[in-house]
Amino acid sequence: MLSRAPFVSVVLFLATGILAGDALRTVTNMPVVFVFAAWVLATIVCVLMHLFRRQTGFATGLAIWMLLLGSGIKMAVEDEKDAQIAQLNALEYTSYIAEVTTIPEKRNNSIRLEVLTKQFRNANEWINNPAEALIYLPDSLSVIPQPGDQLLIRGRLAQPAPPQNPGQFDYARYLRNKGILFTAFVNGHACQLIPRQANANPAYWPETVSQLADSRFRAYVSDPAAYGLVKAMLLGRRDDLAQEQVGDYVISGAVHILSVSGMHVAIIFLAIGAAFGWVKRWRFGKWAYLLIMAALLGFYALVTGLPPSVQRAALMCMVLVIAEVAGRRHYPMNTLAFSALVILLLDPCALYDVGFQLSYLAMTGIFLLYEPIYSIYMPGNRISKFIWQVTALAFAAQIATFPLSLFYFHQFPTYFWLVNPLVVTFTNILLPAALVLLLVSLSGITWLAWLAGQVVTFSAKLTDWSASIPRSLPGYLVENLHLNVVEVIMLYSIMLLVWYALHSRSMGYLKLAFAGVFLFATVSMTNSLNMYLKSESVSFQVPKHQVVSFKSGNILYLLSDKTFAKDSRAFDFNVKNYTVSAEIQDVIYIAAP
Repeated sequence: MLSRAPFVSVVLFLATGILAGDALRTVTNMPVVFVFAAWVLATIVCVLMHLFRRQTGFATGLAIWMLLLGSGIKMAVEDEKDAQIAQLNALEYTSYIAEVTTIPEKRNNSIRLEVLTKQFRNANEWINNPAEALIYLPDSLSVIPQPGDQLLIRGRLAQPAPPQNPGQFDYARYLRNKGILFTAFVNGHACQLIPRQANANPAYWPETVSQLADSRFRAYVSDPAAYGLVKAMLLGRRDDLAQEQVGDYVISGAVHILSVSGMHVAIIFLAIGAAFGWVKRWRFGKWAYLLIMAALLGFYALVTGLPPSVQRAALMCMVLVIAEVAGRRHYPMNTLAFSALVILLLDPCALYDVGFQLSYLAMTGIFLLYEPIYSIYMPGNRISKFIWQVTALAFAAQIATFPLSLFYFHQFPTYFWLVNPLVVTFTNILLPAALVLLLVSLSGITWLAWLAGQVVTFSAKLTDWSASIPRSLPGYLVENLHLNVVEVIMLYSIMLLVWYALHSRSMGYLKLAFAGVFLFATVSMTNSLNMYLKSESVSFQVPKHQVVSFKSGNILYLLSDKTFAKDSRAFDFNVKNYTVSAEIQDVIYIAAP
């Protein structure tokens, strides 16, 4: 496999180097110049090995070269972030000017938006100091800032607080990996809007196109639930989804549908290919097909606002089309790895993004597992064949992602095999229809836009109905599941051994897989037993509450004020992850006197 997909090895070594770079910064505090010096030395060694035709030495040197490159770029990025933080904290500023860089998102009683700081008022002068920040404004503002607008804000930015409780989600680390180093909650009276024409800046064209698309959807998709679903799936903003609607997708295992991802781009890619594949039969049809594909994929990417998930998926699709047009054979895993390599070289922190990890694992599962699963059963007619194809696709993606999903989300939807084929089927109608709606509405043909809007609304309702099916079935969601990092690695190792045993028809690898299953069960039971026998007391830092706990076996006793037992959000954010990692079965509240 690796001989046909050399970029798989390359990107694995680069990713390992990125992880190593973080470890070097944390443990040894090594200056990045040492790493780049070693990288230059590795470059010289690689060149010499290539000139003297030492293939083994060249391959080893290239692996070390990629490791050092990954470490170096990650350490350099983090050092730059630390320098920005130190530089800003050294200023005694009282106000600052920031430029809005994203479309505002509605939150509970607030509006969240990302900004890029421009200048800070330090004493009697304005000092230029660019830094990315996340600010929250009251939703009572009469005019909502838009991308390209500038804000004059009185006050100071703050660094996100690190987690205060065991197992708590590290929000500060999450924002740092996205490049956001500061946050602020801004009172409406402390903020002055400085409007600016965003269309004049090409950097904000994606946001402008996305907002235009939003207005078209709002005009032609009258049903609120359908509009919220379309907005989430195509524009990546969930602020118009109902809470119960989101819950349906969570318990059905189809929550990934609500985020703009590589799967959405793949559906659009296949729809464009089916609609314009006949163009390739012309004399210069392949090049015309390439231009059509690039134009429509580019338009869809602009509609979504160009999030990283769409950028990497569109890149992969264009590589596939270019290879086809050029008459080159391509191996899907190699193309997938190449797109990941480009993304990680441009942004090494993307490796820590959960969406990045799940997206590439899902595509890997589809490329490696779809054919073996599909070959289990050969349907006799077109309808059953299509249903089985979609089911096999869902199984392949779910198998590849479920260990990491358990690690992050601690739950498993039991009816994904039933719901995902339906959701994917209706999504295959919904996404192309929504894109057609946008194109038709821009052309000014009102009756055709109305008709496309009806198709979009109906397919969105069918998608919502599919996701709601598990609620009427017993045991639709298994919760409070816990895997640590070692167990996740062991599971993926077992899965890789099983796949390679089937791929190479080798009984030896299958025996290794069974040995891995035994080792995994032993490690998991040992960890669970040790956790059950461990008793400990933990004092939780919860805003507006006082919470102390004592763990005995699989029971957690919580001594708190009376209001905490009713504050589910405070529990979920501060305590729940600890109960999952400690394998707690029952939580008993004890009201403090």
